[in-house]
Order: sequence, then C-alpha cells, then structure tokens
Amino acid sequence: MRRNRRLERIVQNNAFIITGAYFVVGFLWIIFSDQVVSAWNTDVGTASMMQTYKGWFYVIGTSLLLYITVSKLIKKERKREWEKRQADLMYKAVFDNVNDLLFLAPLPKLGGGSFTFNEGNKSARAMLGYDDSTWEHFTLADITSEPLREKAMTQERLISQKNYYTFDWEFVNKDGTTIPVEIQTTKASILGEEMILVVARDVSAYKQAVEDIHQLSYYDRITHLPNYNSFLRRLQQVEPKQNRLVLALNINRFRRINETLGAEIGDKVLAIIARRLKEATGSDENLARKTNDEFLLMSRSSGQKEVEELIEKLERVFNPPIRIGQEELILTFTVGVACDEDGKKEAKDLVQQTDIAFSHAKRKGWQYSIYRTGMEKEARSTYILENDLYHSLSRQEMFLMYQPFVYGGEGKTIGMEALLRWNHSKKGLIPPSTFIPMAENNGFINTLGRWVLQQVCKEIGPVLYKNPTWTVAVNISSQQLEGEHFINELWEVVQSNGVAPQQLELEITERTTMQPDLMLPILHKLKELGFRISLDDFGTGYSSLSQLKELPVDTLKIDRSFIDDINDRKTNIAIVKTIIEAAENLNMKVIAEGIEKEEQARELLTLQCCYFQGYYYSIPKKINEFSWGKESS
Repeated sequence: MRRNRRLERIVQNNAFIITGAYFVVGFLWIIFSDQVVSAWNTDVGTASMMQTYKGWFYVIGTSLLLYITVSKLIKKERKREWEKRQADLMYKAVFDNVNDLLFLAPLPKLGGGSFTFNEGNKSARAMLGYDDSTWEHFTLADITSEPLREKAMTQERLISQKNYYTFDWEFVNKDGTTIPVEIQTTKASILGEEMILVVARDVSAYKQAVEDIHQLSYYDRITHLPNYNSFLRRLQQVEPKQNRLVLALNINRFRRINETLGAEIGDKVLAIIARRLKEATGSDENLARKTNDEFLLMSRSSGQKEVEELIEKLERVFNPPIRIGQEELILTFTVGVACDEDGKKEAKDLVQQTDIAFSHAKRKGWQYSIYRTGMEKEARSTYILENDLYHSLSRQEMFLMYQPFVYGGEGKTIGMEALLRWNHSKKGLIPPSTFIPMAENNGFINTLGRWVLQQVCKEIGPVLYKNPTWTVAVNISSQQLEGEHFINELWEVVQSNGVAPQQLELEITERTTMQPDLMLPILHKLKELGFRISLDDFGTGYSSLSQLKELPVDTLKIDRSFIDDINDRKTNIAIVKTIIEAAENLNMKVIAEGIEKEEQARELLTLQCCYFQGYYYSIPKKINEFSWGKESS
C-alpha cells in the first residue's frame, strides 16, 4: 500500500513528462511506420498483418520505454527520499547535540507579528527544565525572565522582520534562576519549510569572568576593599576645588605574623582590620588596601587638627587586641600623611607623598608624619646612607666601645656593655639610633649582629677569662633571635673564643616579649645553655610587672627616663622602688642606666639599687682605653 502510494505520487508528479513522451513516440511511430509498410508491400493481406505486427511492436516498445522511464523516476525519488532521510537524521543529531540552546518556529505569514516555537533541543530542555508539554507550543515570553518579559513581543517582531538578528537576553529556568544569553536568529528552510532558527548561547561564565576580572582589577581579594587602582580613580574624581587628605597606614611588624602563624592567619588579621576600618569610617568608599600590610584612607578635609582626629580614630581601631582562635595579637601602626589644600595635586603624586612621609615616620620612630617639601631630599640621603651601611663592615667602619657596670657602693667594675659605633668615612660618627633601625628594616641586622657577637667575644674574651665574675652585655635584635641558626651560631662563637656562656648577657628590649609564644621557647633554650638574659629599658614598653614572672630574665635595666629627674619627682621614685622590689622577689638583678650625677646614685642606693651604668662612672671607651683592657691585650 505504501509502495503504491509512492508510485502514485511519482506518476502524478511526472505525469506530464510521461504523457508527453508517450504522445511524441506514438505520433512519430504512426507516421513513419505507415510509410515504411506502404513502401514495402501493397498487398492488402500482407499489409494487414504488417499493421498487426506494427501494433504489437509499438505496444511492446512503448511499454518497455514506459517501464524504463518509470523505473528511473522511482529510483530517483528513492534516492531523493534517502538523502532527505539522511539529512533529517543529520539535522536531528546536530540539533539535539549542540551545546547552545536551539529553538525552531515556523515563519509567520507575511513576515511579521509574533510567532510560536514548536521545538527546543536537548541543551534547551536540560538547562530550562520545563515539562515536555511546554516544548510543543511556547513563546519567547514564556522562557524570558520577569524584567524583560514585557519586551518579548517587540523582540519577536524584530526577529520575524530581519533575516539575521543578534541581541542580549535573559531566560529563566523552571527553578526561577536567571540565565543570561546571547541570541542569534536567522531565517532558513528546514525540512522543506520556512523556519526561524534561534540560537541562544549561555554567557553566564563569560559574565562571571568579566565580573571576576573587574573584582581583581579594582578590589582586593582578601579584604574586599577597593585596591590601589580603584583608590587612585576615586581620588582623582574628587572635585578639584575640594581639600584632600590621604593617609598611608602600615601595620608594624606584620611580616612576623605571616612568618610565625602562617599566611592564612595573616589574611584573617587583614580582613578584621579592614572591617574595623570600615566601621570607623562608616564606609569603604574612601578606603583601599594598597599592598600586603598597607591601607590607604582619604578624607575631604586637611590640616593638623583633622590629621590628629583621624589618628585618634585609628588608635581606637587598633586598641582592642585581635583574637583568632587561641591567638591574641596586639598591633600598632605607622602612618604617612599628605595634604592637598588647593586641590591641584595629581592622585599618584599625593599617594607618593604619603609613602615619603611614612618612611620619614619610620626613620624617626614616630607614629605618623605629615609630608612637607624637602622630605624627598632626606629620603635620598637615607637611601645613600643605607647603601653605605651594607659596605660598612667590608670598609672596617664599624667598631665597638664599652661602658662598665659598677657596684654603686664601692664603684667596683662588675662587667660592661658592648656598644656598636659607626665611623662613616665621609660623614663621621653615625648614631646607633639612626643606623640600627635602618639595619632592622632592611634585614642587615643579622649580618651586623653576627659580626658584633664575634668581635665582642674576640676582644673581651681575655678580660672575662681573667675576671670570671664579670659579664659583658650585648644587644640582640628580635630578628636575630628568630633566626633559624642563631643559637647554634652563638654557641660556636663563645666556644671558639673561650667565653663562658654565663659571662655573656644577651640584652633584649621589651618589644621582643610582645610575642611570647614565639620568643619564650627561644629565651628558655638560651637559659638552658647558660646564657644570661637582660631586659633593657624596662618600664617604657609593653611589659608589666605581672608578666615578669613568665620571662627567664636575669637582669632588669631601669630606663634612664626614670633616673634623669629621680631627685625631683616622687612619682619616679615610687616607680623605681616598685621595680626594684619586684625584681628582688623574682631573684633578678637591677641595673640603673644613665647615671650622670652623684645625687642620683645616692637616691638609688637608698632604694636598694646597687648596680649602675652611666657617665658619672665612665664614658664609653674602646677596650684598650681601659686599664683592664690594656692588661689583657
């Protein structure tokens, strides 16, 4: 039945061709065959027989011709149908397996008006997730997000009117999730029918990548604050006539948090600081994270008063300790400030000036510094001096001086402190208050510290050998203590120079004790090896009397600020007395430094402090300038 219908369709489709061919062949046969018969034979009987044969020949010939013609047509149609079937299969395979979302809709009549989709591919079904019934008859509005739904009919009209059309759109899936897409439409003949093919590409990943790039370009990943580039743009956008005040805030010694507690803890600390800064300023609009431990702040005012108010606000931000797990961190900061009172400075210049002011504050040991003209020159001089510091040892510009410790009642020498001095080849003596912080900041302190320990043991070793009860104090930086090989190197130095560990007193500052979890194990190890520990400038830093019992300290050195006016201020006397009594209860020796007058020594003796150091007893000298030094050389 099916074959007959196909044959009927073939015959119908080619009836004109078959009929025309049959007519032409028959017409030609009648004319020419009759002429041939007449020419060959005029006999009536024979002529009749010949007409019969001619008829049979015609019927057989035309039947054969008709068979051949119809067979060729059927074969041609079969081939066409096979090709169409293959094309359909290929179309279906492509349509369903393309990753993009594909939709088909019949072209509306007269090329205008809305249209209805009647098919969506597998990707569309999977992504949008509607029921199967939806895909039999749906419009663009049915799969469009709510904000764009009113514009769907306008887009349908444009799609119908244009042969090619591209636009950005938003679909919504069954769960209500919005999917941004880029749509391209085209008119095409598909399966013999004029259709509209809609190709929608999911651009969610692209939009997210664009957003991520924007975040990376203008926002900090850890603190979520604007970054340096974003801050510069914001700073540049401030009205030119408005005053601008920029602060560069640097967290002091933040590197140690990363080194001792790990970068993950360091990142958490930065995030907490950023949150506190936001709360203090009320917004992150004028905040930014510039580098690892540096933040930028902007204000639309200027002047000393405004700077002081901002610094007070920052102090309130940093005053509460930061608690992360079992860790409690006390942080301090240094600030560089730049003012633009006439609104004419470029944003980059303002930020650069905060860097210069910050460096100036660091060099001076100040909490903050405001930029002023001429600081660049100072910074240049500092850079040159810092470079010279690296060459100071090779140029033999460093040397040691010693200042004795004495037993006050008798004035008897019981030891000495080694003091490092730098005699610059061109600038003369450079004070330790200048080059020691410089060496700590650039990391040269470790090299310098090793040289000092080696030189002290070499110079003073013979003196200590002859005076076994004496000690020599050497200032040790916290950076040296943190060194992986410090203890081993120290032990090798004293052993190679014949110095007993108990005769070497390692003098640390109160700041070193700010990280007890890190420092206490190191200090206890040094004590186990026999070295003595001295706490310098006690009373001016962060340690309290209650914390002393936790520290393996042998000697407390009372800062000279309490000694200078001890004869005139009862408050200082009370403080010194408290320190002495606490040290005595903890079996610690107390040394008062900075003694310059006899009255100071007498007052201290009445308070039961018997160990002194100061100009009243001896100025710092080279070892060969002391009588005991000459005897040992």
